[in-house]
Amino acid sequence: DLRESPRALGYEPLDGDEVNGSSAAAAPAAPAAAAVAGAAPGPAAAGLGLRKPVSAILIDDDDEPAPVPAGASGSGGCAASSSRATGIAVNWEALAGVARTMRGIYKQGYAFPEWCEQMLRSGELAPLLLEVVCYYREGDSLEEVKVLAEQREPCNIMMRRFYDKERLGNAFGYKVGAYAKSTKDALLPNIAIFCRTPIRQGAKTEFVNVINVIGYAFDSPDQPDYQYFLPMEFGTPKWRELVSRFKVMWRFVFECARRKGLKRIYIADVGGGAFSDGLNFRGPGYAKLKEASLAPVREEYKDEFEVEQLPRIPDFAFLPQNKGILAESLLVNAWDPWSLVGNGNFGDNSLDGFWGRCTAMAVLCWPLTNPYVLQHMVAV
Repeated sequence: DLRESPRALGYEPLDGDEVNGSSAAAAPAAPAAAAVAGAAPGPAAAGLGLRKPVSAILIDDDDEPAPVPAGASGSGGCAASSSRATGIAVNWEALAGVARTMRGIYKQGYAFPEWCEQMLRSGELAPLLLEVVCYYREGDSLEEVKVLAEQREPCNIMMRRFYDKERLGNAFGYKVGAYAKSTKDALLPNIAIFCRTPIRQGAKTEFVNVINVIGYAFDSPDQPDYQYFLPMEFGTPKWRELVSRFKVMWRFVFECARRKGLKRIYIADVGGGAFSDGLNFRGPGYAKLKEASLAPVREEYKDEFEVEQLPRIPDFAFLPQNKGILAESLLVNAWDPWSLVGNGNFGDNSLDGFWGRCTAMAVLCWPLTNPYVLQHMVAV
Protein backbone atom coordinates (compact mmCIF):
# COMPACT_ATOMS: atom_id res chain seq x y z
CA ASP A 1 0.00 0.00 0.00
CA LEU A 2 1.73 3.17 -1.20
CA ARG A 3 -0.13 5.17 1.46
CA GLU A 4 2.17 3.61 4.05
CA SER A 5 5.37 5.37 5.03
CA PRO A 6 8.38 4.91 2.70
CA ARG A 7 10.30 3.31 5.55
CA ALA A 8 7.53 0.76 6.12
CA LEU A 9 7.66 -0.10 2.44
CA GLY A 10 11.42 -0.59 2.57
CA TYR A 11 12.35 2.54 0.61
CA GLU A 12 15.09 4.93 1.59
CA PRO A 13 14.08 8.25 3.08
CA LEU A 14 15.27 11.29 1.18
CA ASP A 15 18.05 11.73 3.70
CA GLY A 16 18.68 7.99 3.56
CA ASP A 17 21.84 7.03 5.43
CA GLU A 18 22.87 3.39 5.15
CA VAL A 19 24.99 3.78 8.27
CA ASN A 20 22.70 5.21 10.90
CA GLY A 21 19.28 4.76 9.31
CA SER A 22 18.22 8.34 10.02
CA SER A 23 15.20 9.50 8.07
CA ALA A 24 13.45 12.64 6.98
CA ALA A 25 10.02 13.46 5.69
CA ALA A 26 9.59 13.10 1.96
CA ALA A 27 10.49 16.25 0.07
CA PRO A 28 8.00 17.78 -2.34
CA ALA A 29 8.33 17.06 -6.02
CA ALA A 30 9.36 20.61 -6.91
CA PRO A 31 13.14 20.21 -6.34
CA ALA A 32 13.22 17.22 -8.66
CA ALA A 33 11.37 19.19 -11.27
CA ALA A 34 14.23 21.67 -11.29
CA ALA A 35 15.85 19.75 -14.14
CA VAL A 36 18.92 21.07 -15.64
CA ALA A 37 19.63 22.12 -19.19
CA GLY A 38 18.65 25.32 -20.88
CA ALA A 39 15.49 27.37 -20.71
CA ALA A 40 13.26 24.42 -21.53
CA PRO A 41 13.42 20.67 -21.00
CA GLY A 42 13.83 20.01 -24.72
CA PRO A 43 11.66 17.86 -26.98
CA ALA A 44 12.66 14.64 -25.27
CA ALA A 45 11.65 15.79 -21.83
CA ALA A 46 8.55 17.56 -23.10
CA GLY A 47 7.38 14.43 -24.89
CA LEU A 48 7.69 12.44 -21.68
CA GLY A 49 5.92 14.95 -19.50
CA LEU A 50 9.07 15.94 -17.63
CA ARG A 51 8.54 19.24 -15.90
CA LYS A 52 10.12 22.45 -17.13
CA PRO A 53 13.41 23.34 -15.45
CA VAL A 54 13.19 26.27 -13.07
CA SER A 55 16.67 26.50 -11.60
CA ALA A 56 19.03 25.93 -14.52
CA ILE A 57 19.21 29.00 -16.72
CA LEU A 58 20.64 30.11 -20.04
CA ILE A 59 23.27 32.73 -20.57
CA ASP A 60 21.80 35.94 -22.00
CA ASP A 61 22.88 37.34 -25.36
CA ASP A 62 25.42 39.55 -23.63
CA ASP A 63 27.05 36.36 -22.28
CA GLU A 64 26.16 37.21 -18.70
CA PRO A 65 24.09 34.86 -16.54
CA ALA A 66 20.42 35.65 -16.25
CA PRO A 67 19.18 36.14 -12.67
CA VAL A 68 18.62 32.98 -10.69
CA PRO A 69 14.87 32.57 -10.05
CA ALA A 70 13.71 33.64 -6.62
CA GLY A 71 14.14 30.88 -4.07
CA ALA A 72 16.42 28.84 -6.31
CA SER A 73 19.78 30.05 -5.04
CA GLY A 74 21.68 27.85 -2.66
CA SER A 75 24.14 28.59 0.10
CA GLY A 76 27.81 28.41 0.75
CA GLY A 77 28.80 30.68 -2.13
CA CYS A 78 28.28 27.95 -4.75
CA ALA A 79 24.63 28.48 -5.60
CA ALA A 80 25.18 29.09 -9.29
CA SER A 81 27.93 29.20 -11.84
CA SER A 82 28.07 29.41 -15.59
CA SER A 83 30.10 28.13 -18.51
CA ARG A 84 30.70 30.33 -21.53
CA ALA A 85 31.49 27.23 -23.56
CA THR A 86 27.98 25.83 -23.17
CA GLY A 87 25.82 28.84 -22.38
CA ILE A 88 24.42 27.16 -19.28
CA ALA A 89 24.36 28.48 -15.74
CA VAL A 90 24.11 25.84 -13.05
CA ASN A 91 22.44 26.04 -9.66
CA TRP A 92 24.34 23.47 -7.63
CA GLU A 93 21.86 23.39 -4.77
CA ALA A 94 19.05 22.62 -7.20
CA LEU A 95 21.01 19.84 -8.91
CA ALA A 96 21.88 18.32 -5.53
CA GLY A 97 18.17 18.48 -4.71
CA VAL A 98 17.41 16.42 -7.81
CA ALA A 99 20.03 13.86 -6.78
CA ARG A 100 18.66 13.79 -3.23
CA THR A 101 15.14 13.21 -4.47
CA MET A 102 16.24 10.39 -6.78
CA ARG A 103 18.24 8.71 -3.99
CA GLY A 104 15.08 8.63 -1.90
CA ILE A 105 13.17 6.75 -4.60
CA TYR A 106 15.42 3.66 -4.62
CA LYS A 107 14.56 0.69 -2.47
CA GLN A 108 16.71 0.85 0.64
CA GLY A 109 20.24 -0.38 0.07
CA TYR A 110 20.24 0.12 -3.71
CA ALA A 111 20.93 3.87 -4.10
CA PHE A 112 24.14 5.50 -5.29
CA PRO A 113 26.49 6.88 -2.59
CA GLU A 114 25.37 9.94 -0.67
CA TRP A 115 28.76 11.58 -1.23
CA CYS A 116 27.84 12.01 -4.92
CA GLU A 117 25.05 14.37 -3.88
CA GLN A 118 27.40 16.20 -1.53
CA MET A 119 30.04 16.72 -4.23
CA LEU A 120 27.36 18.00 -6.58
CA ARG A 121 26.09 20.49 -4.02
CA SER A 122 29.57 21.85 -3.31
CA GLY A 123 30.36 22.33 -7.00
CA GLU A 124 33.36 19.96 -6.76
CA LEU A 125 32.06 17.97 -9.74
CA ALA A 126 31.87 21.05 -11.99
CA PRO A 127 34.91 20.32 -14.22
CA LEU A 128 33.91 16.66 -14.52
CA LEU A 129 30.36 17.50 -15.58
CA LEU A 130 31.79 19.37 -18.56
CA GLU A 131 33.73 16.33 -19.78
CA VAL A 132 30.74 13.99 -20.12
CA VAL A 133 29.88 12.86 -23.67
CA CYS A 134 26.91 10.84 -24.96
CA TYR A 135 27.57 8.65 -28.01
CA TYR A 136 24.91 7.28 -30.35
CA ARG A 137 24.77 5.63 -33.76
CA GLU A 138 24.77 7.99 -36.70
CA GLY A 139 21.33 7.91 -38.28
CA ASP A 140 19.45 7.13 -35.08
CA SER A 141 16.84 9.61 -33.87
CA LEU A 142 18.50 12.26 -31.73
CA GLU A 143 15.22 12.88 -29.93
CA GLU A 144 14.93 9.20 -29.01
CA VAL A 145 18.54 9.27 -27.81
CA LYS A 146 17.76 12.24 -25.56
CA VAL A 147 14.72 10.43 -24.18
CA LEU A 148 16.86 7.41 -23.36
CA ALA A 149 19.45 9.54 -21.60
CA GLU A 150 16.89 11.47 -19.56
CA GLN A 151 14.23 8.93 -18.65
CA ARG A 152 16.17 6.46 -16.53
CA GLU A 153 14.88 4.20 -13.79
CA PRO A 154 16.74 4.13 -10.48
CA CYS A 155 17.23 0.36 -10.50
CA ASN A 156 16.10 -2.47 -12.77
CA ILE A 157 17.58 -5.94 -12.27
CA MET A 158 16.20 -8.68 -14.53
CA MET A 159 13.05 -6.55 -15.03
CA ARG A 160 12.51 -6.29 -11.27
CA ARG A 161 12.23 -2.66 -10.28
CA PHE A 162 13.80 -1.85 -6.92
CA TYR A 163 12.26 1.59 -6.48
CA ASP A 164 8.97 3.34 -5.77
CA LYS A 165 7.28 3.90 -9.12
CA GLU A 166 4.70 6.30 -7.70
CA ARG A 167 7.32 8.55 -6.18
CA LEU A 168 9.34 8.50 -9.41
CA GLY A 169 6.24 9.53 -11.33
CA ASN A 170 5.37 12.29 -8.89
CA ALA A 171 8.91 13.69 -8.89
CA PHE A 172 9.93 13.36 -12.53
CA GLY A 173 6.82 12.70 -14.59
CA TYR A 174 7.50 9.07 -15.58
CA LYS A 175 7.29 5.73 -13.79
CA VAL A 176 9.37 3.41 -16.00
CA GLY A 177 12.35 3.97 -18.25
CA ALA A 178 12.19 5.06 -21.86
CA TYR A 179 13.32 1.64 -23.07
CA ALA A 180 9.76 0.49 -22.43
CA LYS A 181 8.92 2.18 -25.72
CA SER A 182 10.76 -0.64 -27.51
CA THR A 183 8.56 -3.30 -29.09
CA LYS A 184 8.89 -6.78 -30.57
CA ASP A 185 9.30 -5.08 -33.93
CA ALA A 186 11.56 -2.12 -33.11
CA LEU A 187 14.11 -1.32 -30.41
CA LEU A 188 15.07 2.13 -29.24
CA PRO A 189 18.64 3.24 -30.01
CA ASN A 190 21.71 2.09 -28.16
CA ILE A 191 23.73 4.79 -26.38
CA ALA A 192 26.96 5.10 -24.43
CA ILE A 193 28.11 7.80 -22.00
CA PHE A 194 31.71 8.71 -21.21
CA CYS A 195 32.76 10.47 -18.03
CA ARG A 196 35.78 11.12 -15.89
CA THR A 197 34.81 10.27 -12.35
CA PRO A 198 36.19 10.14 -8.84
CA ILE A 199 36.47 6.58 -7.59
CA ARG A 200 36.69 5.83 -3.88
CA GLN A 201 37.94 2.97 -1.78
CA GLY A 202 37.73 3.76 1.91
CA ALA A 203 39.44 7.11 2.46
CA LYS A 204 41.34 6.93 -0.84
CA THR A 205 40.24 8.69 -4.06
CA GLU A 206 41.51 8.41 -7.62
CA PHE A 207 40.10 9.59 -10.96
CA VAL A 208 39.34 7.31 -13.90
CA ASN A 209 38.02 7.59 -17.46
CA VAL A 210 34.99 5.34 -17.94
CA ILE A 211 32.66 4.67 -20.85
CA ASN A 212 29.31 3.16 -19.94
CA VAL A 213 28.10 0.96 -22.78
CA ILE A 214 24.90 -1.04 -22.95
CA GLY A 215 24.75 -4.66 -24.02
CA TYR A 216 21.54 -6.31 -25.15
CA ALA A 217 19.61 -7.88 -22.30
CA PHE A 218 18.60 -11.54 -22.55
CA ASP A 219 18.29 -12.17 -18.82
CA SER A 220 14.48 -12.21 -18.76
CA PRO A 221 11.74 -13.10 -21.29
CA ASP A 222 10.19 -9.75 -20.33
CA GLN A 223 13.15 -7.80 -21.72
CA PRO A 224 12.43 -6.03 -25.03
CA ASP A 225 15.74 -7.34 -26.43
CA TYR A 226 14.77 -10.92 -25.58
CA GLN A 227 11.39 -10.53 -27.27
CA TYR A 228 12.90 -8.86 -30.33
CA PHE A 229 15.77 -11.28 -31.02
CA LEU A 230 14.95 -14.69 -29.52
CA PRO A 231 14.80 -17.47 -30.45
CA MET A 232 17.67 -17.07 -32.90
CA GLU A 233 19.93 -19.30 -34.98
CA PHE A 234 23.45 -18.64 -36.17
CA GLY A 235 23.67 -16.96 -39.57
CA THR A 236 20.04 -15.78 -39.70
CA PRO A 237 19.08 -12.13 -40.36
CA LYS A 238 18.43 -11.61 -36.64
CA TRP A 239 21.89 -12.94 -35.79
CA ARG A 240 23.50 -10.65 -38.35
CA GLU A 241 21.54 -7.70 -36.95
CA LEU A 242 22.65 -8.48 -33.39
CA VAL A 243 26.29 -8.73 -34.48
CA SER A 244 25.95 -5.40 -36.27
CA ARG A 245 24.43 -3.76 -33.19
CA PHE A 246 27.23 -5.11 -31.00
CA LYS A 247 29.80 -3.73 -33.43
CA VAL A 248 28.25 -0.30 -32.93
CA MET A 249 28.47 -0.76 -29.18
CA TRP A 250 32.15 -1.72 -29.32
CA ARG A 251 32.82 1.12 -31.75
CA PHE A 252 31.58 3.59 -29.15
CA VAL A 253 34.42 2.40 -26.90
CA PHE A 254 37.22 2.65 -29.45
CA GLU A 255 36.01 5.91 -30.96
CA CYS A 256 35.79 7.45 -27.49
CA ALA A 257 39.36 6.39 -26.70
CA ARG A 258 40.54 7.85 -30.01
CA ARG A 259 38.78 11.17 -29.47
CA LYS A 260 40.08 11.43 -25.92
CA GLY A 261 43.64 10.63 -26.95
CA LEU A 262 43.88 7.61 -24.63
CA LYS A 263 46.39 4.78 -25.05
CA ARG A 264 44.79 1.82 -23.31
CA ILE A 265 41.35 0.24 -23.25
CA TYR A 266 40.25 -2.14 -20.52
CA ILE A 267 37.40 -4.16 -22.02
CA ALA A 268 34.61 -5.81 -20.06
CA ASP A 269 32.34 -8.62 -21.27
CA VAL A 270 29.50 -6.23 -22.03
CA GLY A 271 26.35 -8.25 -22.62
CA GLY A 272 27.91 -11.32 -20.99
CA GLY A 273 27.14 -12.61 -17.52
CA ALA A 274 23.47 -12.65 -16.59
CA PHE A 275 22.54 -10.62 -19.69
CA SER A 276 23.60 -13.51 -21.92
CA ASP A 277 21.51 -16.28 -20.31
CA GLY A 278 18.76 -16.30 -22.93
CA LEU A 279 21.24 -15.97 -25.78
CA ASN A 280 23.19 -18.97 -24.50
CA PHE A 281 20.07 -21.15 -24.25
CA ARG A 282 17.98 -19.90 -27.19
CA GLY A 283 20.67 -18.57 -29.51
CA PRO A 284 24.26 -19.08 -30.66
CA GLY A 285 25.69 -17.87 -27.35
CA TYR A 286 27.65 -14.89 -26.08
CA ALA A 287 31.12 -16.25 -26.89
CA LYS A 288 30.30 -16.38 -30.61
CA LEU A 289 28.67 -12.97 -30.47
CA LYS A 290 31.66 -11.32 -28.83
CA GLU A 291 34.07 -12.96 -31.28
CA ALA A 292 32.00 -11.95 -34.30
CA SER A 293 31.50 -8.36 -33.20
CA LEU A 294 34.62 -7.26 -31.30
CA ALA A 295 37.37 -8.56 -33.58
CA PRO A 296 36.31 -6.52 -36.65
CA VAL A 297 36.09 -3.34 -34.60
CA ARG A 298 39.52 -3.92 -33.09
CA GLU A 299 40.83 -4.30 -36.64
CA GLU A 300 39.34 -0.90 -37.56
CA TYR A 301 41.47 0.68 -34.81
CA LYS A 302 44.45 -1.59 -35.30
CA ASP A 303 47.65 -0.59 -33.48
CA GLU A 304 46.05 2.51 -31.90
CA PHE A 305 45.52 1.06 -28.43
CA GLU A 306 46.66 -1.54 -25.97
CA VAL A 307 43.55 -3.62 -25.24
CA GLU A 308 43.27 -5.68 -22.08
CA GLN A 309 40.56 -7.30 -19.99
CA LEU A 310 39.17 -5.06 -17.24
CA PRO A 311 40.46 -6.17 -13.80
CA ARG A 312 38.46 -6.05 -10.59
CA ILE A 313 36.84 -2.72 -9.71
CA PRO A 314 37.60 -0.69 -7.61
CA ASP A 315 40.79 -2.54 -6.60
CA PHE A 316 42.49 -1.96 -9.95
CA ALA A 317 42.40 1.83 -9.58
CA PHE A 318 44.24 1.73 -6.27
CA LEU A 319 47.13 -0.60 -7.03
CA PRO A 320 50.35 1.47 -6.72
CA GLN A 321 51.70 0.23 -10.06
CA ASN A 322 48.59 1.51 -11.89
CA LYS A 323 48.62 5.09 -10.64
CA GLY A 324 50.56 6.38 -13.64
CA ILE A 325 48.41 4.69 -16.29
CA LEU A 326 44.90 5.67 -15.15
CA ALA A 327 45.01 9.06 -16.85
CA GLU A 328 45.79 7.50 -20.23
CA SER A 329 43.36 4.57 -20.00
CA LEU A 330 39.69 4.06 -20.82
CA LEU A 331 37.82 1.62 -18.58
CA VAL A 332 34.57 0.01 -19.70
CA ASN A 333 31.41 -0.43 -17.68
CA ALA A 334 28.61 -2.80 -18.70
CA TRP A 335 25.60 -0.53 -18.21
CA ASP A 336 21.88 -1.35 -18.37
CA PRO A 337 19.27 -0.19 -20.93
CA TRP A 338 16.90 0.95 -18.18
CA SER A 339 18.69 2.42 -15.20
CA LEU A 340 20.95 5.18 -14.02
CA VAL A 341 24.62 4.22 -14.19
CA GLY A 342 25.31 1.89 -11.27
CA ASN A 343 21.86 0.31 -11.37
CA GLY A 344 21.46 -1.32 -7.93
CA ASN A 345 24.80 -0.08 -6.59
CA PHE A 346 25.33 -1.57 -3.10
CA GLY A 347 22.59 -4.13 -3.73
CA ASP A 348 23.85 -5.14 -7.18
CA ASN A 349 26.79 -7.51 -7.63
CA SER A 350 27.15 -6.92 -11.35
CA LEU A 351 30.03 -4.86 -12.77
CA ASP A 352 27.63 -1.93 -13.10
CA GLY A 353 26.76 -2.20 -9.41
CA PHE A 354 30.41 -2.27 -8.37
CA TRP A 355 31.08 0.82 -10.48
CA GLY A 356 28.05 2.60 -9.06
CA ARG A 357 28.87 2.05 -5.39
CA CYS A 358 32.35 3.61 -5.66
CA THR A 359 31.98 6.43 -8.24
CA ALA A 360 29.87 9.52 -8.97
CA MET A 361 28.70 8.25 -12.36
CA ALA A 362 25.01 8.16 -11.43
CA VAL A 363 24.92 11.96 -11.18
CA LEU A 364 27.59 12.71 -13.78
CA CYS A 365 25.82 10.77 -16.55
CA TRP A 366 22.17 11.73 -15.99
CA PRO A 367 20.97 14.91 -17.75
CA LEU A 368 18.75 15.86 -14.82
CA THR A 369 21.80 16.16 -12.56
CA ASN A 370 24.28 17.12 -15.27
CA PRO A 371 23.03 19.84 -17.65
CA TYR A 372 25.92 19.30 -20.04
CA VAL A 373 25.17 15.72 -21.12
CA LEU A 374 22.70 16.77 -23.80
CA GLN A 375 25.07 19.50 -24.97
CA HIS A 376 27.76 16.90 -25.77
CA MET A 377 26.12 14.43 -28.16
CA VAL A 378 28.36 12.61 -30.64
CA ALA A 379 27.14 10.45 -33.52
CA VAL A 380 29.43 7.54 -34.44
